[in-house]
Amino acid sequence: MLMHPSLFLFYLSLVFSIFLVISANSWFIIWVGLEMNLVFFIPLMLSKSNKYSNESSLKYFLVQCFASVLIIVSALFLSEGIEMMECVVLSGLFLKMGSAPFHQWLPSLVEGVSWGCLMVLFILQKISPLLLVSFLMKEGLTYKVSYVAIVACSWFGSVGGLMSVSLRKIMAYSSISHMSWILMGMVLSNLIWLSYYSVYCLVLFSVLHLFSEEKLFSINQLILSNKKICAVAGLSLLSLGGLPPFTGFIPKFMISVMLLENSLYLIFIVLLSGTFLSLFFYIRLVLVSVVLSSKNMIFTYSANLKENKMSFNIMGLVLPSLFFLFL
Repeated sequence: MLMHPSLFLFYLSLVFSIFLVISANSWFIIWVGLEMNLVFFIPLMLSKSNKYSNESSLKYFLVQCFASVLIIVSALFLSEGIEMMECVVLSGLFLKMGSAPFHQWLPSLVEGVSWGCLMVLFILQKISPLLLVSFLMKEGLTYKVSYVAIVACSWFGSVGGLMSVSLRKIMAYSSISHMSWILMGMVLSNLIWLSYYSVYCLVLFSVLHLFSEEKLFSINQLILSNKKICAVAGLSLLSLGGLPPFTGFIPKFMISVMLLENSLYLIFIVLLSGTFLSLFFYIRLVLVSVVLSSKNMIFTYSANLKENKMSFNIMGLVLPSLFFLFL
């Protein structure tokens, strides 16, 4: 189905605002890029309206405006070398991308957003804040703030997912949980966190695209859906959780090796325990949707478009992991 020209223009402008932030050489231009990003994303949230979309859009607008105020006001004092101001900017960026401990708005917002907008929110909307966080992350107080965010993301994301039955909320808490590994990779190396984020986006897009195509929003709908869809969704979720040998395991393994090489045992244990909790609610989804509903599971071959999409989904989960083995 062709995209409406106005929506295409908003998506194009959204990408332009990201490039503006990336290429900016002053905090004012960065702030302008972030505000453009906000202005162009709100219409996308309202493009497929439901009873919660207006509330979600208003909530997103207010949160992003408050985060922008924190960033631009504290950025004015960065030239004076006040380290506390760097931490305030960092907090504003964490708030913008829904990172713990400033994450409360994200799970409550996702119920009014379509799967397509969630792809943008979880993937594109995090690029600018993450790059700015990597720029600000230095030795000293900002490192301590980053470690607080890493621990908070690991635990809040994992525990929140355990208490959710909505697939959109589970994906929101999953995003928060993965943020802990991304930030940890950022502490270790720019190449590591960029690799992790790229693989995460690939797997997440695969999962969200499947949910969007099948119009799945809750665990009950997943159970009642086609059994092949259940199987592919289960594999996708296990990959997202980082279970070997799927793609999601490789970047976590790379970060784990670097943590052990640098003797960061405590933070490694924290991240690993958070990942085990996350895997628990992913495996719970798989057990409920596949194993407990497997009595009527009948596989038949039919070469149609939906089959091809599912095959692409599975290849996207396994083949990239083979590529990373040779890096």
